[in-house]
Amino acid sequence: MNVHSGTAFTILLASETPSYRNNLASSLRMQGYSVEVATGGFHLLHLIENSPDISLIIIHDDMFDMSGYEIVSLIRVSKSNKELPVIFISKDNNKEKFIKMLEVEANDYVVQTPIFQPVISTVKKYCSN
Repeated sequence: MNVHSGTAFTILLASETPSYRNNLASSLRMQGYSVEVATGGFHLLHLIENSPDISLIIIHDDMFDMSGYEIVSLIRVSKSNKELPVIFISKDNNKEKFIKMLEVEANDYVVQTPIFQPVISTVKKYCSN
């Protein structure tokens, strides 16, 4: 059921909300993706630094230890938006937050919905080569 052309494609999902993190990770795994999880911004940055096989980052809103803006800014110090795409999921449709995420070169901004299909569709844009 691999949808990513037989190449290793690992998603790093960061969310401080355990139920959201676990449910989205499960949905992505059901689509055939390998998924690692992080519980906060510092944890995510540590995993990026120590896991060279990460292909895509999903950040679910601001974390308790740093904002999504800070996280993406720190990722972009060493990885371009082509090298390591970042999808930011927000609980609200805040235009200012959307603009800030684009300024730091997040690749996509998805508004959280009760279903995961918008996130899965966005992930597919980056994994089908």
